[in-house]
Amino acid sequence: MARKAKKMAAKLIKIHTDQNEHFILPQNEFKTLSGRKKMTTRFLSTVDELLRKQGYALIDLHTEKELIGVVSIEQVTQWGIPKMQDEVPQEDEEAEDNKVFNT
Repeated sequence: MARKAKKMAAKLIKIHTDQNEHFILPQNEFKTLSGRKKMTTRFLSTVDELLRKQGYALIDLHTEKELIGVVSIEQVTQWGIPKMQDEVPQEDEEAEDNKVFNT
């Protein structure tokens, strides 16, 4: 499996380098590129580990949206950090959590 993961990481890096920007692939296209029938967590984590060593990160949305993408870690570090609001009192925070998660 490690050999296939290395080849897949190399293919993804080449696609990123050729496009010079982040990209996302439909799951079936990712499967075709990898030559695998199933996307196992182990395979994806191995590919992600190899990508990270080269300065890239795998965006794994194959379960939720059937999409898998790659982004440069350098690009991620340039994303804006939202301004966070001041500390919310604990009771207000619990009420807000209940409102958000119990709907």
